[in-house]
Amino acid sequence: MSLEKYTWDLVNCERCSMCKWVHPWSVQSKERAMICPSLKKYLYDAYSVQGRFDLARALTEGEVELTDKALEVIYTCTLCGACDVTCKFTRDMEPLEILHELRKYCVEQGKGPLPGHMPAVDSIKKNNNPWLQPATRRGHWARKLNVKDLNKEKGDVLYFAGCTYSYNANLQNVARTTLGLLQNAGVDVGILGANERCCASPVVKVGMFEMFQEHARNNIELFNSLGVKTIITSCAGCYGVFKSQYPAIGKMDFEVKHSMEYIDQMILDGKLKFTKEVPLKVTWHDPCHAGRGGEPQDLWEGVRVKWGLSDPPRQRNYGTHGVYDPPRNILKAIPGVELIEMERIREFSWCCGAGGGAKSAFPEFAVETAKERVQEAKQTGASALITSCPWCESNLQDGAIADSGGIEVMSLVELLEKAL
Repeated sequence: MSLEKYTWDLVNCERCSMCKWVHPWSVQSKERAMICPSLKKYLYDAYSVQGRFDLARALTEGEVELTDKALEVIYTCTLCGACDVTCKFTRDMEPLEILHELRKYCVEQGKGPLPGHMPAVDSIKKNNNPWLQPATRRGHWARKLNVKDLNKEKGDVLYFAGCTYSYNANLQNVARTTLGLLQNAGVDVGILGANERCCASPVVKVGMFEMFQEHARNNIELFNSLGVKTIITSCAGCYGVFKSQYPAIGKMDFEVKHSMEYIDQMILDGKLKFTKEVPLKVTWHDPCHAGRGGEPQDLWEGVRVKWGLSDPPRQRNYGTHGVYDPPRNILKAIPGVELIEMERIREFSWCCGAGGGAKSAFPEFAVETAKERVQEAKQTGASALITSCPWCESNLQDGAIADSGGIEVMSLVELLEKAL
C-alpha cells in the first residue's frame, strides 16, 4: 500500500487524542497515564500519531516538504504499536500501518533512512546482521555445544537465535541456555549456525521495504526447505516480524513460537521441573514485538467505506493476542518468585525505547524512555525487572544505569537458570 491508500484515515481522524494515553479503564495514576514515548519526550502534538497523521496528509497533498524536522518527527517513534491499540478501542484507524508507510515514503523520496541507521543497514547488506560482525562468526555462540546442524540433518524444530543473541557476548548465554532446555526436554531441535540470516526487522522498521522483502523471501524459502515443523526464537523482534509481516511475503510451511511459549508448555507437560527456590520479587516487562506486535495480522486489501466498514470486511488487531500469559505463567511456576505487576502492562505496556531505529538514531530519547520504565518497575518494590527481548534487556540496562541503578534487569531465561 502507498501512503495515499490511507487518505480516508488521515482525513477522518477526529483528533480525539486516545492514541496518546492508556485506555481510560486501565489508567491507574496520572504519572503513568501516557502511552506514547515520543510525545512524552518531545511534548508537541506533532510527535503523537495524530500529529504524524497531519504530517502524512500534508506530504501527500504537497503542503509541506520532507525537511530535517519532518524527518525527526517521523523517525522519533519506536513503532511500539501502543497508539494503534488505543485508537482501535474507539475508532478503526490503522496508525501502525500508516507509520510504516510514512517511513517507506521517506525512503522513496531519498530522504530515509537517517544517517544513524545506515551502519546497521549496510551491515545487514554485507554481513546479514546489523552489528558490523562477520557472517562467519554467527554460529560461534554454539560452537562448544553438541547440537544438530540443520544444514546437514533433518529435525522437527529450528532454534533461531537471531542477530543480537548470536553476536552480543553479554546476551549469548540466553541462546545457549534456551537451546539446552529444549534439548534436555527431548525436543528434536537444531540450528543453522553461520547460515542463519537476519530476520530483517531493522530494515523494515526504517522503511526499506524492498530490501526487507528480499530478505524475508529468502528466509521463508530456506525455512521451508528444511522441512521443520516449528521455528522457536528468543528474540521478540524476530518473533514479531515472523508472525506479523512474513505471512504477507510468502507461504510458511511451519509455525513460529517464542521461546517463552514453548517453555511454558514444557512446564505444563512436566518436561521442565524446578529444583531450587529463588526468593525474589520481580516485575515483568512486555516486549512490544512479542506483545502488541506478536499477533498474526489480517493480510487485507480493500477499500474503506465509512466508520467501521470495509469492502471486503477486515479483521482488525487489538494487540490482545500477543505473548502475554506464557512468561507470567513461567514466573509464577518458579518456586520463591513473587510477581508484582507494573501499572502499564500487556497491550498497554510502556515501550523500552529501543525499537523502530530509535536506539541508533536517537539514543538519548531511547535511554530516557527506558529510564521511565525502570522507574515504573522500581515503584512496584521489585528487586528485578524481567523481560525476554535482547533489545529490551540492553536498553533497559542503560535506563537502569541512567536512573542510578536500584533494580536488576535480567532475561527470564537467566531466572530459569537460577531455579534449575
